[in-house]
Amino acid sequence: MNTAIDERAYKAVLLVEDDYAVASELASKLTATGLKIVGPASSVERALKYIEDSQIEVAILDINLGGTMVFPVADELSRRNIPFFFATGYSRDVVPPRFADRIFVEKPLETSAIYRALSDCQGSAAKASGGHKNFVLSALSAGEIDLIRPLLQPVRLAQGEVLERQFEEITTIFFIETGTVSLLASSLDGSQVEVGLIGREGVTGTGLLEGDWRTPYHLVVQTEGTAQQIDIDSFLRLTQRAPQLRSLSLSFSRALAIQIGYTVLANSRYSIEQRLARLLLMLDDRSEDQVLRLTHEQMSSMLGVRRSGITGALPILEGEKLIRSVRSKAIVLDREGLILRAKGSYGIPEAEYKRLMGFSLRGTANAKKPFSRSHPNLW
Repeated sequence: MNTAIDERAYKAVLLVEDDYAVASELASKLTATGLKIVGPASSVERALKYIEDSQIEVAILDINLGGTMVFPVADELSRRNIPFFFATGYSRDVVPPRFADRIFVEKPLETSAIYRALSDCQGSAAKASGGHKNFVLSALSAGEIDLIRPLLQPVRLAQGEVLERQFEEITTIFFIETGTVSLLASSLDGSQVEVGLIGREGVTGTGLLEGDWRTPYHLVVQTEGTAQQIDIDSFLRLTQRAPQLRSLSLSFSRALAIQIGYTVLANSRYSIEQRLARLLLMLDDRSEDQVLRLTHEQMSSMLGVRRSGITGALPILEGEKLIRSVRSKAIVLDREGLILRAKGSYGIPEAEYKRLMGFSLRGTANAKKPFSRSHPNLW
């Protein structure tokens, strides 16, 4: 049987195994094929440390590690959307239902079975993402995607559309695919300011899984786009059967709360130019293009400043060759320069999102085409 590793296969493999002889032999065979072995890890604690510190692409898990079950490691890998399979002498009966669809390789381990599982695991990871534009849906396992797919309904999001009303009950959950949604805090006298932004990296309905059915904000579509929607009852029932969806939704809720806190900091401590640089970076994170479609009115509303403040700040950023502003569009020319111009107001919530969710807010394939003055959307 051909046991060569496909050139598209994983390069970094976490090996979690407490039997030294088994781990040593398997690591030697996989290394000989050109794979990098992370570990072996003989305990749950050590495996979690490797996951935190290393760039792991796939994992091989023994189930019993010195009397401790490996499932916390499996949960963390699932949360980070890292594919894995079990290599064990145990039967599937000991595995929690959330891992029932995972690949099993029985001991004693055969090299061909391990190679086949690596290949099949790679295919499962590709199926799991399913081409979803929303990062939360993309991160779900194939089993959970199969559960949620029949309940999702694609919708268009029109600019100005209200998805949630302040102090009213949430009825629908939206997995944003394109466009952005603003969280607006409104005072009793009607004053409003944007405190948060959701795009393809997240999902609406924050607080719901903590038992709060009401929202303290208005959720308004800021830039038009698309989403997958699901009614609240179906979503709540689904999270009882789909632990990865529940975990990711809770993690995003935490990440959004962090973003809101740092928006308050930016609004109180940074200049309009710095806050505008932060806003453009946040919109750029959530866009597939460098051309951001928004008017001076939208920018002033999102920052909670007068339109004249935006009119004065944009030429400063343009003069530094960081952006180009033309006909209700802002084009990012120098992202790194824009980060420096934001003066620390940007970066911490984005890093926290990656820590909590296990993947970048800009996605796994976020390279954008270099800016060109012949860009079809520029003129």
